Amino acid sequence: MKITGQDPAKTAELTLGKTKGKEGTPAPAAKKESPRPASPPPLPTATSLTTARAREAIRNEPDVRADKVAQAKERLRGGKYEVDADRLAGKMINHSLREDIEKP
Repeated sequence: MKITGQDPAKTAELTLGKTKGKEGTPAPAAKKESPRPASPPPLPTATSLTTARAREAIRNEPDVRADKVAQAKERLRGGKYEVDADRLAGKMINHSLREDIEKP
């Protein structure tokens, strides 16, 4: 299909200001708009501040809670560690169902 009415080469010359006027003189360049002053950066919102604080709190938390690990080890050594089988089975089923739902 052929599109008529526009010559890409002439269009490029027009946009670059290279076309000539009627008498063979270069056409006047288009007026340049004065650049707008840079706007100040947006102020932080309450949500962004809350998010920033939450991220900082997470960064400051240790990866492993040593106190919880020590309690679990002590209960294991003393034979007092009990597993709630129903709760464990429920979590395993939920995890399995989520994996099945989220598969691409």
